[in-house]
Amino acid sequence: MKSALPPLSPNYATQRNRAYQESVEVHGKWPVEFQFRPAQGDHPHLLVVFSSVGSKYGFGNALESVKCNILRIRDHFDGAASYYVARNMDFTVTDSIQALIEDHMRRLRVTRDEVTLLGASKGGSAALYYGLKYDYKNIVASTPQYFLGSYSKGHGQLGDAVLGEGQPDENVATMDAVMKDVLARRTDLKRNIYVVSSPGDYQYEQEVKHYLPALREYENFNFLFVESPTVRRHDEVVRQALPSILSIVYSLTEGAAPRWGEVRIGSDAQDPAAAAEHLAGLRARDTVLATLQRAEFAQGSLKLKGQAFLPGVSPDGPVAETKRLVLEKDGETWTYPLESTKEIRLYRDYFDEYFCEYAMGGFASEGELTFSGLPRGTYDVSVCVTSEGEGIERRTRLISPNAVDRRQACGDSELLLRGGKGGLKLVKRNIVGHDSAGVCFAPGKVEERDRTIHADGVLFLPGRNADRDTHAFYCLVLQGKGECHSFPLGVRKNPDAVRPHKLSGDLGTYDFGYFTTGSGVDVSGVPAGKYTLLVSMSVGGALFTKKAGKVTLKNR
Repeated sequence: MKSALPPLSPNYATQRNRAYQESVEVHGKWPVEFQFRPAQGDHPHLLVVFSSVGSKYGFGNALESVKCNILRIRDHFDGAASYYVARNMDFTVTDSIQALIEDHMRRLRVTRDEVTLLGASKGGSAALYYGLKYDYKNIVASTPQYFLGSYSKGHGQLGDAVLGEGQPDENVATMDAVMKDVLARRTDLKRNIYVVSSPGDYQYEQEVKHYLPALREYENFNFLFVESPTVRRHDEVVRQALPSILSIVYSLTEGAAPRWGEVRIGSDAQDPAAAAEHLAGLRARDTVLATLQRAEFAQGSLKLKGQAFLPGVSPDGPVAETKRLVLEKDGETWTYPLESTKEIRLYRDYFDEYFCEYAMGGFASEGELTFSGLPRGTYDVSVCVTSEGEGIERRTRLISPNAVDRRQACGDSELLLRGGKGGLKLVKRNIVGHDSAGVCFAPGKVEERDRTIHADGVLFLPGRNADRDTHAFYCLVLQGKGECHSFPLGVRKNPDAVRPHKLSGDLGTYDFGYFTTGSGVDVSGVPAGKYTLLVSMSVGGALFTKKAGKVTLKNR
């Protein structure tokens, strides 16, 4: 029975999206790129965020738990940065940015006292610049630069973008005076200003300390001096101070202004004797670290990069370590040398009560890991770290913080590296898999011309979505008498070819279940002879193979 119903209306739940929405608006001369995320609940404050050099939008996902409205402005004008102040010495950039902020204030019905400006490094300078020039009450700036011209000059693309072609000295001097001039024009001293720096950052002496005399005149000026042995570089200040920065942001955006004054935060200087004792004890403990950061197959070889070291420090001081990759199956082992590499932040990632640098705590595969002589099978992967001078040799399972699934056709075999936090396994198996009737296969045109094979077709596993080009690994196999050759195939979205082979009632998506040789597979290195042409699809833990035809390769 049909009855009159109103048309469908937009669902209010879908309209309450708190994800960042990226937009561009033109205010005055310049289009301004930004992200905006509306407040969650009754938190009407506006947090304006400026980015540091090299980042698109400031603070990444660190502000996820902040409840108020967030406006993140990108420093990108006519294809390059401006320091949020001048693009090629054109200072009208500031007018456009300020107009964008004011426009959001009007939309949100907030006053200048209900706005907080936040930034780190370049973004910290911008937070101070806009806060003081345009009379915003709340400013949070980590490691801001003071001499904008000198810092820009020679600093990658920043120099030409801000100072103009050739980066002339007169433009450097003009930009160097920007912050000094803004500070000199101060009138309303009733501001809540928070500056973060560290003695471990060279920019404290070079940049930050020049702000302090003028900023100390403000009624609620707060200076956080971060002390930690893990702060050894400019960008590490904000990482170490992030809990304090967030606590300030939480308070300001809820209408409360903390009064901390000038404080030192972080740990005191280490006791050398206590540190040596602790790190020597850690060294003696039966433990070793091995984590994989990157793995990729390229032209039949496996390239690895990660971290591996013995924790702690020998009582005699730092000593060299050697590292080996170990594959183990049924009590047998195969070892491959690894190269020790420099790592610059392990002292932060693996801080254990006391500072320890682990400067050579990285590893990389040495030479080409082809596993050509490795028998087929499934192998547990571990790393062995040796300190000959200490008589220490320890081995641990290689793990990865992220899921790993890498596959490569190699001659008559397929190599797989799979695993994650629980450990990794290397699998070497026959490149010819199971010919299953449950796999949907429809080969297209297959031909060989001038030792180049052209082939494409449909191949997918019903019930397992093929909705992206990484859903499976395809390869072309030439199987002859006593020999087998394999070549990777491309994956292409081709719904017109795939969907007619989808079973009625199947709700899966298989639009990428289409293999192709693209411009063709070069088989000039394959000996002349008659070959069965196969297509293998490696997906999940399975390997499926279908016959696509036959080909005869003649001598050239």
